[in-house]
Amino acid sequence: MVTKEDVEKVVKSIVDEKFIRSIEVDEKGGNVTVTLAKDTPDIDNVLIKLHSEIGKLEGVGLITVNRERGALKRPPDNVQLTEEMILEKLKEVIDPEIGLDVVNLGLIYDLKVNPDNTVYVKMTMTTPGCPLTMWILRAVEDKILEIPGVKDAEIELTFDPPWTPDRISPEYKKKLGLY
Repeated sequence: MVTKEDVEKVVKSIVDEKFIRSIEVDEKGGNVTVTLAKDTPDIDNVLIKLHSEIGKLEGVGLITVNRERGALKRPPDNVQLTEEMILEKLKEVIDPEIGLDVVNLGLIYDLKVNPDNTVYVKMTMTTPGCPLTMWILRAVEDKILEIPGVKDAEIELTFDPPWTPDRISPEYKKKLGLY
């Protein structure tokens, strides 16, 4: 069974204590949530290292690493967000291992723009063991939050159903010679 002390020791070995906002451990299920300061240096590498090192602890379940957010800006009243706007912005998020964007790669399973201008995305990775999972999830959230009028973003990771190359867009299947 993983303890909060075990997790704290790992986290403090990777990131300076002044950037740690909270560490929560559900000792029954082994789920771990770490929240870091928004200005944590070298955040991409920190996220990857934390996920990797916490995952080595015995009894760890789901690992969530968050960054605190600054004060959310009030969305302009006249902005009408659409799923198409969000998908276009997400085409800027490239999977560094494959070189394709998350939309054309077929990683986005569901997308909803709620009436309060919050955005929900359900997505996957090409494999459950993808070492860049945390980086890609953060990049998706960051790109959505760059869109004027977006109040907040929720990104859900799923592996059901598992990703297959069949999910790649027809345009990119042709470019890759998969047709």
